[in-house]
Amino acid sequence: MRIAKWFGFAILVGILGVGVGVGLRLADMAKSLPGLDWMASEKTWAQVTPAQTVPAAAGRLPAAGSVPNLGAARPDSPRHTVVVDVAQRVSPAVVSIGASKKTFGRQYDPYGGDPYFSMFQILPLTLDFPYMGSGFIIDKTGHVITNYHVIENASAITVTLPDRRTFQARLLDADRYVDIALLQIEGLKRDESLPTIPLGNSGGIMIGETVLAIGNPFGPLIADPRPSVSVGVVSAVNRSFKLDENSRAYQNMIQTDAAINPGNSGGPLVNLDGEVIGINTFIFSRSGDSTSVGFSIPVNRATRVAQEILKYGKLRTIRLDFEPWNLNASIQQALGLKTDKGALIRSVDVGGPADRAGLQPGDVIVGVDGNEISDVDSLLSDFLTRTVGETIQFQIVRGGKDLTLDYKVEEGKR
Repeated sequence: MRIAKWFGFAILVGILGVGVGVGLRLADMAKSLPGLDWMASEKTWAQVTPAQTVPAAAGRLPAAGSVPNLGAARPDSPRHTVVVDVAQRVSPAVVSIGASKKTFGRQYDPYGGDPYFSMFQILPLTLDFPYMGSGFIIDKTGHVITNYHVIENASAITVTLPDRRTFQARLLDADRYVDIALLQIEGLKRDESLPTIPLGNSGGIMIGETVLAIGNPFGPLIADPRPSVSVGVVSAVNRSFKLDENSRAYQNMIQTDAAINPGNSGGPLVNLDGEVIGINTFIFSRSGDSTSVGFSIPVNRATRVAQEILKYGKLRTIRLDFEPWNLNASIQQALGLKTDKGALIRSVDVGGPADRAGLQPGDVIVGVDGNEISDVDSLLSDFLTRTVGETIQFQIVRGGKDLTLDYKVEEGKR
């Protein structure tokens, strides 16, 4: 009986020995097979050729201050296109934005669902989101433009550069209506260098021109702050939306088929001159993923907001000194209008900018800067996206005649 036990033990040891030998042999073979790099050691993994390297995961990122350029083409290579050049130049200035937000949550219930104690189970919680969205640095002093909805209700804001440097940031001010915020990076050392990206002119955008959408769509999924790049064209311009009943209006948006995904919000839309022409903001999608219908805020609007905040320390409130009404069939008939589209001016403040521009009660505003006005909502959506000091043109109908009036936006009371 004892001999049988020893004999069985010997057989088991032999089987294990064979298994270990086979395993070691397979590991040796794996090091010579390009398709099995994941089986090699950490040192072997780091020696994989750029074309085979997978995105760095948490714990394998480069040290702060360095951005490896894996797979970069030589300057004389046909792979080195203008798109490659632009992506390499502007990506270092595209940042990931994180936020701490307070919410209310239910703690563990030790009372078995007793309703009497339920009120004590709801506690304020502070949640940290290291990657809420994207943004871009516009100057050496560390000013960052992003969407307001990225940092809305945040108690603390962080900015992480592609080289993994992380800074605290504060909100200087924001235009909540047009969804643009300006941040200030804090804690910069005197000799610390920041990459920047130039602001372009969204007034000369051409439908069909190539653009790059840059941002961080992965968030904390792979813990990598380096942005990704998608390429497409400008599909259309002057697309206007009012997505919320009383909160935000998106006027004259840039439509693009360059992929914009969650996490890209606040990142730049860049032309082939390496200039920002838009701020990537939202998409139309049932799934939440990009379906080649993305929209960006024109950079000229963001530039005006940033300049206003930097000059005055805040965004000044604009004055609305006229009262618009929606047209109806009775008003249309009484005024002899050929269309029911537009906004009727019911009253004008004496001595205000509307009065000085020549606007009168009974006028019908049918356009602003050449964009059609269909009703009061479309008029206010356009007007409230303006900044103090800006001059706009009202196209009006008065007594059956078409007129154009220059209106200068003034500061109002908060």
